[in-house]
Amino acid sequence: MTNEHAVFEAAEAFQAATEQLTGILPNGFHERGPADALLAVTGSMIPVLNGIMSVADEPDAEEIKLLCEKAEPHVQQLPWSIRLRGEAGAEITALAAQHGLSTQLRQPFMLLPLADGRAEGREADPRQEHSGPESVTVRPLGDDEYETFAAVLGTAFGAPPVIISSLYTPHVLSQPFIKAYVAEADGAPVAAGLAIVTERHVGLANIGTLPEHRRRGAGRAVVEAILRDARVAGAHTAYLHSSDEALAFFEEAGFRTEESWVAFTA
Repeated sequence: MTNEHAVFEAAEAFQAATEQLTGILPNGFHERGPADALLAVTGSMIPVLNGIMSVADEPDAEEIKLLCEKAEPHVQQLPWSIRLRGEAGAEITALAAQHGLSTQLRQPFMLLPLADGRAEGREADPRQEHSGPESVTVRPLGDDEYETFAAVLGTAFGAPPVIISSLYTPHVLSQPFIKAYVAEADGAPVAAGLAIVTERHVGLANIGTLPEHRRRGAGRAVVEAILRDARVAGAHTAYLHSSDEALAFFEEAGFRTEESWVAFTA
């Protein structure tokens, strides 16, 4: 498999994961365009979780225009976005501006091969001790612990926990393709993260650590637990979108930036 093909497969897996997540939400909506771009609305207050995603090398402006029209009755007062793997071009940039999406963000898309999907060493215990600057225990969260997940990430990202808990409900966290993790120090939650496994790929999202516990290895321990479990489950590639601030953190975990996506938001 060429690296270019691996990147495209990971992008398709990310699109499929977004569609699958939207499909299990009570008020979620998703629809594919004629060239396979995705319109997905979760109802979240996070812009990139509502809107249009194209993973084509060259996004189709007419398709994006059509999906923008279809999006209008569903996004209404929700923050939303147009997210493209390929370059936007003048036509799509102008179209986004017409819909009030005039802010343009670049998002590094990072990949990590997972040893051809084979687990390294023995299968890990669900509760795993990690020694380092801070000793933490990482474990999967039960669906009834959704408020713990929301509280950690809300504090980590400086957002109201309800933004997290309104999306990652007990129903969502009970899905077999979604797994939330928490790192605990002395029994107290200090970091959390999410894994979505589809098509032998694992997507990492919402990796966050409480401010007072950063740079002590808790976030890294969550990432390692996700990757280890993904190998056991048969995933051969991990992917994620990183912020500029988190880029060095994920590079230290082995991820490499393969391309940069563009997102139009309000």
